[in-house]
Amino acid sequence: MARLNEINSKKIALDTVVFIYALEANDEFGELAKQIFVAIEQEECRGFASDLVLAELMVKPLREGKPEIAEEYASELPNFPNLKFLCPTRDIIITAAKLRGSNNLKLINALHLATAINAECQIFITNDAAMKCNISHIDIWLISEIEF
Repeated sequence: MARLNEINSKKIALDTVVFIYALEANDEFGELAKQIFVAIEQEECRGFASDLVLAELMVKPLREGKPEIAEEYASELPNFPNLKFLCPTRDIIITAAKLRGSNNLKLINALHLATAINAECQIFITNDAAMKCNISHIDIWLISEIEF
């Protein structure tokens, strides 16, 4: 089991679910997700995410007829301190294809992981057990397994 303080001085990448937990104040994981963002904001670690996170986050408010929330996500989240959003490049796409070929990942999950690998992150945080595969140079953590 990983401890939250183990992200200190690391480059970490975040899956969409970490944002959802924090933004929606999830009962089980919301506080932990918020603490991850506090660590990023306070420069205890460096955060990364794919621009695809923004696309995934915007869907629910758009479906609920709340375009202002979707626009807020798109305009405000990329300005979060010490959190860098990366666009899918050809290198990321090729890495994602290789990950899919060797690990049977869904395309979106492979793209998120490929983004983390391209950014040379040491840790990728998700809560999708299907993403927990053995990839060299990056540890995949489930938020459900992180202790405060």
